[in-house]
Amino acid sequence: MKKFVNVLVLNCLLIGCATVTPNKIEDDKSSYDASTPKQYDKDNGGLISFIGDDALITNQARARYNNLISMYKIKFKKEKAIELKEDSGIKPYKDNFGNELYLIDSEHLVYFGVLNSWLKEKVPADNIIDKTIDKINN
Repeated sequence: MKKFVNVLVLNCLLIGCATVTPNKIEDDKSSYDASTPKQYDKDNGGLISFIGDDALITNQARARYNNLISMYKIKFKKEKAIELKEDSGIKPYKDNFGNELYLIDSEHLVYFGVLNSWLKEKVPADNIIDKTIDKINN
């Protein structure tokens, strides 16, 4: 009987300490971007294509980029020693269909990715004290 109890307790400990991990989710599509012109696939997450070293992005992607800059401007400057301003690295672009789009250079596309990853990781945005100090210093 003692052996049975020991085996039962050991099994409970081993099973109770097993880590349960969820299955990895594989996305088969990018996010939907309503500002994508009708000539392009709307499941592009705002990035339409690459033209040379630049990326062609939608108006909504540009707005998201500028919003991320306003959220993380000071933190980005502290951690990466680079000051970002609204529309940094972005220039207007008119495609062959006459659509008003934007080009973002490869350097700032990487910064966009960093800022977006901070948002997904729920990194806290710049606080009011840091923003006030930044305004005083600049």
